Amino acid sequence: MAAPPTYDLVLYGATGFTGRLVARYLDGVPEAAAQGKPPLRWAVAGRSERKLRALKASGWIGRGVPSLAVELTDARATDRLVRSARAVINCAGPFSQCHGEALLGACAREGVHYSDLAGESWWQAEMIEKYHDVARRSGAKVILGGGVDSVPSDLGAMLALGALGATGTDPAKAEAKVRVVATYTAYTGSMSGGTVASGRARKHARRAGHPHLAAARDEDPYLLCDDCDVAAAGADVEVGTPDGMPAGFSWGFRWRQPFFMGGINARVVRRSLALRGLAARVSYAECSSLGLWLRLAWTLLTSGMGYLRGAPIPLKPVPGQGPPAWLIREGSFAVDVVATAETAASAGGDGATAVATIRGVGDPGYGATAKMLGEVGLCLALDPHQTWRPEGGVLTPSTGLGDLLVRRLRAVDGGKFMSLHVTP
Repeated sequence: MAAPPTYDLVLYGATGFTGRLVARYLDGVPEAAAQGKPPLRWAVAGRSERKLRALKASGWIGRGVPSLAVELTDARATDRLVRSARAVINCAGPFSQCHGEALLGACAREGVHYSDLAGESWWQAEMIEKYHDVARRSGAKVILGGGVDSVPSDLGAMLALGALGATGTDPAKAEAKVRVVATYTAYTGSMSGGTVASGRARKHARRAGHPHLAAARDEDPYLLCDDCDVAAAGADVEVGTPDGMPAGFSWGFRWRQPFFMGGINARVVRRSLALRGLAARVSYAECSSLGLWLRLAWTLLTSGMGYLRGAPIPLKPVPGQGPPAWLIREGSFAVDVVATAETAASAGGDGATAVATIRGVGDPGYGATAKMLGEVGLCLALDPHQTWRPEGGVLTPSTGLGDLLVRRLRAVDGGKFMSLHVTP
């Protein structure tokens, strides 16, 4: 029999801006100690031994946390890292340029669970094509979108559909056509050098002729569903936009406005719908409210772009640089996910609706994302998710972890971090 893995969880990319936040969060989690379970066995990893030593010397995490210096271009070393863990989470992006495939692929082959923060939809589509079947055979769960893109949207859609009864065994409700619309009403935060680099990675991949960035594929709402046979039969095919909003929807004098992450999140949610056999009758769209932009503008104005707080918000962050500590701490996000049964006769009521309201504190892309990815990793490493859903594959937060992750997020910081409320 193979020896048990050395670590429950390995965090790769721990020395980057977001990776440091995830590392600090994991170092402060009193994981299961009060429940009489063994303490969390975890390690930080990255390509630079010097930076890993500096991370521990800084006091950012405990000196006793093991560190693993591994270049992902070294296949043997990458395989050894993967075999040492039950689960791996990855913060070293842009993932399409920083050898993310090497780490994800090794996890898929070895049956080790994995998640990352990639918002590069074209790269996610490529990983699905190459590794979904590999991970299914090994039992590895590869979870797309382990941060703010796309945990709130994906879990929100799952909760709203569940409250509507659209995923149950009642034939009347289970056959109804349903429209799900997620509206982000708050998103107070900024960006890091990694976010800027991801934008450059997209441009580079387009210039290089990446097949998933060709014109037709770039606008395909089902870009992440080629293996699910819904590309021609999904409920959003006629809309034909990544975010699910009507063609031509743009800025204007209305309550609903475009949302810059809508196309990323919506594709992950549609993969969830496809994996659950719902894509043919459930559509999904994502946008923002006018209030989101007013709240963000008010924060930037009253802080003087951070100058009045003694810590300016960088307008052109470089790698390793991101929002100031006050914004990481005081930012917030909120999304209302509304599921509406559109076929009254089969839905059991005229326009029956259910609403999932997700609220969180902390800069969405950094303070909040660090906790979300940390909890995804802990859920993969410690929770009985394989009893809940035994199959591996390239999955999503809702299809791979579901209610187990919901319960974890509700408990973070004594319930003060994130609320996930459902109104049937």
